[in-house]
Amino acid sequence: MSKMYDLAGTAASLGGVALSNKVLTAGWKKVTGNEPPAKNPDPDEAWRDIIVWALLTGLVGTLIKVGIQRAIAKMDSDQDNTSQSEI
Repeated sequence: MSKMYDLAGTAASLGGVALSNKVLTAGWKKVTGNEPPAKNPDPDEAWRDIIVWALLTGLVGTLIKVGIQRAIAKMDSDQDNTSQSEI
């Protein structure tokens, strides 16, 4: 994979995960009426909320990263196939 695609994939992954965290935070607030659990949780926060938040953000973040990396790999492969057919 070319360096350009690596950089584009990294930037898209970071941007996608940052955006998804904002959307998930807004959704969490709307559904629960509370802020999502912090990285250093308050002792009064329920373990259920901490675990659900960790699973939700981890799952969405991973899906975004994998989806973007697969799309970048497909674009890179398509470009290689196009350049080889021109030879």
